[in-house]
Amino acid sequence: MNSQILLNISISLGLAFGIYGVVVQRGANLVRVDGKAVLMAAIWGVLELAAALAGYGGGSLLLRFEMARERDVFWIHVLAGFLFAAIGIRMLIRAFREKTFLEHRMENVDIREDVLLSLRLCVHGFFAGIACGLLELKLLPLLGIVFVVTAAFAVAGYISGRAWGPAPSGKACAIGGGILCLLGIVLQVLN
Repeated sequence: MNSQILLNISISLGLAFGIYGVVVQRGANLVRVDGKAVLMAAIWGVLELAAALAGYGGGSLLLRFEMARERDVFWIHVLAGFLFAAIGIRMLIRAFREKTFLEHRMENVDIREDVLLSLRLCVHGFFAGIACGLLELKLLPLLGIVFVVTAAFAVAGYISGRAWGPAPSGKACAIGGGILCLLGIVLQVLN
């Protein structure tokens, strides 16, 4: 398998597990899962895609400024690895922080509230996009994988949250954070 595709899948899975961890808490409040959950999952995917695209543009812009001088691949990998590790550490902190779960039943998905929640989490996608721009990953496969994986994990989060409650939330954030931290370390080792 192509190393860029594997890297794209790893990044997307790391980000998607973090989103799953949040969405499963929202799904635990649902009385029923309907078409609004699928629509909201698509919105999660589009917003994460837009954040990654904006970040990718920022990372590419940083490289253009660097083109005036000779590029130092070592420092580019260090910065990209640091960004992935920082996102992963933030997700790990969220996973192990004590949570309070408010029982607030909703008839179906509250699109307005979930869009606001999604916008707050797009920061992860933005910084991951910067790292991808620095690494000069191919843009279209990256965005396609980010959208598909994010939307699929969001749908799964609503459904599994409704079925099993918020229990998988911390584990999912820990898995996503672990993937991104490991990716950050691998980028340092491969220099």
